[in-house]
Amino acid sequence: MKCPSCGQYSEEGKFCTNCGAQLVPEQEDMKETFPDQEDSDFTVNEDVEQDSEAPDSSSQFTEKLKDSAINFGHFFITLVKNPSEAKKANHSDTISGIIAILLFSFLLSVSYHFLLNAIPAGFFTNISLIESLILPFITFVLLQALIAGLTFAGAKLSAQAVTFPGIIAKYGAYLIPFLLFYAAGLIFSFIGLSALAGILILVSILGLLLLAPTFILLEQPAEGFDRLYVLLGLYIIVIMAFAFFSQAFLSSILGNMMDTMFRGF
Repeated sequence: MKCPSCGQYSEEGKFCTNCGAQLVPEQEDMKETFPDQEDSDFTVNEDVEQDSEAPDSSSQFTEKLKDSAINFGHFFITLVKNPSEAKKANHSDTISGIIAILLFSFLLSVSYHFLLNAIPAGFFTNISLIESLILPFITFVLLQALIAGLTFAGAKLSAQAVTFPGIIAKYGAYLIPFLLFYAAGLIFSFIGLSALAGILILVSILGLLLLAPTFILLEQPAEGFDRLYVLLGLYIIVIMAFAFFSQAFLSSILGNMMDTMFRGF
C-alpha cells in the first residue's frame, strides 16, 4: 500500500514503515476521491437491467390472456367431471366465473339471432346484427350480473361469510353443467329432436335463473334471515327481471313485424 504522507510503498499493515503515518487502502482511497462513481455506475446498470427485463404492455396482456385461458380450461374440465366441485370456487376463480357467464350469454344471444333468422322472410326488413346479436348479448350479461348481485345480497341477509368476487366465481362454476345442457339443446334442435331440445333448454334456463343461486345460498348455514324467505324473495325478483327482459325482446320483435307489415300503408 502507498503511504499518503511520504509516498513510499509498504507491506500490508495499518502504519507506514517509513514515517509511521496511517495507511489507507487504495480502493478506499479511490472511493474517497470519487465517492459517487461506483454507486452511480451500479444505479445505471441496474436501471438498464430492469428495463431490459421488463416486458412491454402487449406481452403482459398476452401472458394474462394465456393464463386466464389455461385457468378456465382447468376450471371447465374440473366442473364437467365433478359439478359439485363448484362449491370450492372462490375469489381466485373470479375470471373463470366471468368467462362462463360470457359464454352462456353468447350462446343465448346466438340462439336469439338464429330464432329471428328462422322467421319467414318478409317480417323483418331493417333488423341489424347489433339488434339481433350484440344488444341481446349485453342484456344477458346484465341479467346474469343482476342475478349474481341478488345472490350476494341474499347471502349477506343470511349472514353468510361471502364476497362478491367469490359469488361471481361460484355462480359461473354452477353454470357450467347448465351451459352444457343449453349447448346440447341447441344441437338437438338443429337435428330435429325438438322435444329433448326443449327439455334441456328449459332446465338450463331454470339453472341460470334459480338453481345456481339456490345452490350458492345452501352452501353455508344461515344465521341471519330465514333462508326460505331469502330464497322466495330472490325467486320473485329474478322472475320479474326475466319477465321484464323477455317482454323487451318480444316488444322489439313485434315492433319490427308491425313496422314491416304496415310499411306500405
